[in-house]
Amino acid sequence: MGVLVAGVVTGVVAVGAAQGWWRAVVAVHATVVVGLLVVVATGPLRSPGRRAVWGSAAAGLTLLAVAETVLLSSWDGTAAGVVAGLEAHGPLAVVGLAGYAGLYAGQMLTLRQRVHELLPSAWFDGVHTATVLAALCSALLVGPVRSATGLDVLGAVAVVGRPALDVLLFAVALAMCSILGWRSERAVTLLAVAFGLLLVADAAGVLWICGVLAGPGWGTAVLLLHVGFVAVLAVAAVSPGRRSSGRAQVAWSTMASPLAMLLISGTLLGLDHLHPWPAPTTALALAGLAGVGIKVCLVFREVLRLADSRDQALTDELTGLANRRAFNAALATALGPAPRTAAVVTTEVSVLLLDLDRFKEVNDTHGHARGDALLREVASRVAEPLPVPSLVARLGGDEFAVLLPGTGLAGAEVAAAELAGRLERPVPLGPGATRTGASIGIASWPVRQGGQGAAEAAEAAEAAEEVLRRADTAMYQAKRAGGGLARYDAAADERARAERHLAHDLRCGITAGELVNHYQPQVDVRSGRVVGVEALVRWRHPVHGVLGPADFLELAETEGVMGAVTATVLEQAARDAVSWQGQGWPLRISVNLATSCLLAPGLPHLVEDVVTRTGLDAARLVLEITETTLMQDPELSRETVTRLLRLGASVSIDDYGTGYSSLAYLQDLPAAELKLDRSFTQRLGTDPRTRQIIQSTTDLAHSLGLRMLVEGVEDAATLRALRDLGVDETQGYHHARPMPAADVLPWLERHGGDAPGVRTRGSGPATSTPVSGRPAPPG
Repeated sequence: MGVLVAGVVTGVVAVGAAQGWWRAVVAVHATVVVGLLVVVATGPLRSPGRRAVWGSAAAGLTLLAVAETVLLSSWDGTAAGVVAGLEAHGPLAVVGLAGYAGLYAGQMLTLRQRVHELLPSAWFDGVHTATVLAALCSALLVGPVRSATGLDVLGAVAVVGRPALDVLLFAVALAMCSILGWRSERAVTLLAVAFGLLLVADAAGVLWICGVLAGPGWGTAVLLLHVGFVAVLAVAAVSPGRRSSGRAQVAWSTMASPLAMLLISGTLLGLDHLHPWPAPTTALALAGLAGVGIKVCLVFREVLRLADSRDQALTDELTGLANRRAFNAALATALGPAPRTAAVVTTEVSVLLLDLDRFKEVNDTHGHARGDALLREVASRVAEPLPVPSLVARLGGDEFAVLLPGTGLAGAEVAAAELAGRLERPVPLGPGATRTGASIGIASWPVRQGGQGAAEAAEAAEAAEEVLRRADTAMYQAKRAGGGLARYDAAADERARAERHLAHDLRCGITAGELVNHYQPQVDVRSGRVVGVEALVRWRHPVHGVLGPADFLELAETEGVMGAVTATVLEQAARDAVSWQGQGWPLRISVNLATSCLLAPGLPHLVEDVVTRTGLDAARLVLEITETTLMQDPELSRETVTRLLRLGASVSIDDYGTGYSSLAYLQDLPAAELKLDRSFTQRLGTDPRTRQIIQSTTDLAHSLGLRMLVEGVEDAATLRALRDLGVDETQGYHHARPMPAADVLPWLERHGGDAPGVRTRGSGPATSTPVSGRPAPPG
């Protein structure tokens, strides 16, 4: 950099000594302007979106710089020297004014990048304003400049044209700052500064040439201001740009410029009768008037286009109804504060939210084209006579909404019932007809009189969001009930909210290790020995305490995290079983499998991975599956069970007798155990038919080579009856309640492997005295 500066200084001194110091100043001016011009042209090349902007500006700046350099080529530092240059190169100076078109184009492209949907008539404003400014200059400035300088018409036009066009560029730059915000972007602010410097420079130049400003120093000042203009423009070119989300608006301000031009043009033409202007002035003033007419036509066309765009933005394309955006706006307006009157009156706004039932079946059966036809027919039925005023909207898919201002809950229910009846009528689709009902949710919200401020408007927007959410909640409540109508139920909504919070907590709890296993012993009825335990999951919730399976397993299935729950339970059970075996208690371990887990293709891999990592003997692992689960997909279930058996694990049919299935699957399914549901155990002492069912089921299990285990044993009498019926194993509170893993070994040590209260065949009264010895290997 020091070498470059030294070279420039040396060049200036050489030129000044050889040809005069004014030539040196001009040479420096040209060199600096060319360098800055290169920055303007090449700075934004790395950003494709800015190339057009600064390419246009660079082209316009080049024309101005070339004309200025030629005019100053023989300048001697005086105003007369500038006039001599204009006399010699007047046409070139006028052609150089075309560079303003490039600068103006750069400004408009900058604005277009930052304002979506920039109105096309905004481009016309520059041409129109330039025409009227030319008329003003022709009428008021060209003559006095010619008189003061002796220039011809072209020279005078070149002199007054620059500051006039500078006014246009500076005004546009200020307008951009106003539209986008004065602190929105440095590049836009720098444009205003640059064109302000150019306006000051060219205005001072005109006054200097005309003799108003005297002294040779003004020429140097004008050159420095020109260099400053190009320098600021170069900084703006390399400053980072951005795109704004602003949107052009059609308002009275759109017509401000043409109205001003109409006033100026009309005034000039009116004064022409009192004091005839030169012919160019009259022609330009007439062109200005014509421009006003063109501007009005352009704005009218834009208003129509924007109105059509607004209608499209608020209308559903398929049905012609209002869309979600329009409905939300109308709902917020309806819930807004009502005007104050003498008496305080409370009104209500109701919303019906409906979702078609079985619509997916229509699409799958008849195709999407007929599905669209069904939506159009539904839209027409929903829009049939409703309480006035009302608004019907399609929110998306097969979901519609009805806004009923001034209608309470009772009136909304009547309207919903009528609507449901209309939707039950058959809809002709092609050769046949189909019926599709709807699930309709109803919600209301009170509207009270109040102020009209921004706070009230914000409150109305929040209320609109809440009432729509309530209608949506009621609609899903109706859908879960099989369709029909449902009004918003605050208690049900609170339960649903609590369930959603619990679902979130469950996901976090699985990761945080809050799921733990409790174990309940399984006892051999003949020997009284504990032969296994069933793993029963518990959730140590940080707020609600210990939750049982009934409190969260259905939620886990619904939320799709049952696989993670099963993996956690299986992992803990395997590690605990290995630990107990290492301390001399080789117990069988049973783990329940949900439907989603059995049908998941990764289950065998999960089991294999767990037994491999933990070192569990797969022969001691029993996977409990309900009959209902098996019958969801018998083929896949059989395939999965076969793969589990290959790993060495065994399968138990859990809750046997409560599902809806055929006995045929027992022939093909290689299970090891039938586990009779506790509902039979509870009726054993009072219902002879239950005793026969248990007896026949036990005989069936034994004939198929299966072990018979009965759960729900809560007293000694039930245990004796089951032993007499030939049951193999029992499980229940009579033996022990489910206990944490840490309590299993102490419990076994206390009872020596015998379950308390068990009578063996031929023994005396039941006793809780422990019998020494370890449990026999599970069979």
